[in-house]
Amino acid sequence: MKLLTAEQFRMADAYTIQHEPISSVNLMERAATRCYEQITNITNNTVCVFAGTGNNGGDGLAIARMLLKSGRDVRIFICGRENSMSADCKTNYLRLKKLNAPVNFITSEKNIPEITPDSTVIDAMFGTGLNKPLEGIAASVAQKINHQTCTVVSIDIPSGLFADEHTPPSCITVKADYTLTFQRLKRCMLFAENALNTGQIMVLNIGLNETYMDSLPSSFTLTDDETVKKILLPRKKFSHKGTYGHALLLAGSKGKAGAAVLAAKGCIRTGAGLSTAYIPDTLLTIMQTAVPEAMCITDRSTDYLTTLPDLSSYTAIGAGPGLGAQKQTITLVGELLKQAECPLILDADALNCISMNKKLLRQLPENSILTPHPKEFERLFGKCKNDFERNEKQIAASVKYKAVIVLKGAYTCISTKDGKCHYNTSGNAGLAKGGSGDVLTGIITSLRAQGYSAEDAAVAGVYLHGMAADLAVAQQSEYSITASEVTDFSGKAIRMLMGR
Repeated sequence: MKLLTAEQFRMADAYTIQHEPISSVNLMERAATRCYEQITNITNNTVCVFAGTGNNGGDGLAIARMLLKSGRDVRIFICGRENSMSADCKTNYLRLKKLNAPVNFITSEKNIPEITPDSTVIDAMFGTGLNKPLEGIAASVAQKINHQTCTVVSIDIPSGLFADEHTPPSCITVKADYTLTFQRLKRCMLFAENALNTGQIMVLNIGLNETYMDSLPSSFTLTDDETVKKILLPRKKFSHKGTYGHALLLAGSKGKAGAAVLAAKGCIRTGAGLSTAYIPDTLLTIMQTAVPEAMCITDRSTDYLTTLPDLSSYTAIGAGPGLGAQKQTITLVGELLKQAECPLILDADALNCISMNKKLLRQLPENSILTPHPKEFERLFGKCKNDFERNEKQIAASVKYKAVIVLKGAYTCISTKDGKCHYNTSGNAGLAKGGSGDVLTGIITSLRAQGYSAEDAAVAGVYLHGMAADLAVAQQSEYSITASEVTDFSGKAIRMLMGR
């Protein structure tokens, strides 16, 4: 599913209006109906609608009319003057007048009403087309809303937030508890820097033409069930363990046996034909007991890895979980980059080792997969002023080093060597625990060992990891799920995606 710009969403509106066909005001009515249905589930309080004079304001006025007709107590305020309204906004204003609904125009700061704490505010001042900071009355209204303790629902996007670029902290932006956005997420909603503004996001299908939307050019996509269904291949009846590759995991050090165990479990649960863990000698009993399905070879060092084993028999190598960053381990990672002739997946301490000797970045084999969290990313590629800048730096790094970078977060972003970005939509905050990344490393290594491309292994692996966590949360909670439980549910996730 492609992630579109604000301009492309406007194009999709126009295409739908022309080809469904449907009038623009009736498409607005459809969008307002979807919002009305959600708002009635959110609150029973008095509603204060703050509408602009553009089409976002028209949505707000249509919602206000529906709430009035249902018997709700609704106060309606328009920020601006009647003569500045868009055609569809004017139509909905006139419909309210026919109902004798009291509509108030805010033309100066002294007209801004008081908002009671038990009200629900509908923010419909500005939509995705905003490209400059709020000013004047709109800015004052937004500040007034933000100073209240009432529930705030923004329509399509919080007023003041830029859809396709970083919104400077100096800009006044409505802080919503809920954002009811249309058809697809907007790029700004994928970054942590905007979470306080968007609140809980609900994506409402308003019937825009999906075929046309997917025909538009975009380097950004949202990964969903359909994406991964197209990637995963069924197992062949006459296959054997050699058919599905041999994964090697370089993991663990004294006190971090769990990381190696979790990576191995993730690898085995997602289909690698053979899985071998290369670990320090002291971890052998733990690994053989916890993961009997994994083969083990040990380093001559008892506490951490110091030398590489023979790499010739493996189809993918994952390195990093619990590895540590001792001097000898940094050297080992450098040797791995030189010697490996099969695909590499580098996580955690493998990335930290590279960040301590950044010359190693130039030795990354093409199509390597790097799986950093934001701090690990900054150690490798430098600090960033905001999430948009980090995203651009991530894309540039993928292109420069011809690597797939999996930047972990609420919407994990997977960038590719050709400059594309896939934002993951599965998963939940239960993954914000130690061990989750180790499982992900095992999953991606498994898929890569089976012959999936670097891009497909990363996209499918991240989605399966998140989906397994979603299944685990359904029986536990975000507080209580463990990384081990994510591996336990990975098989069910695969079965659901493959329809068997």
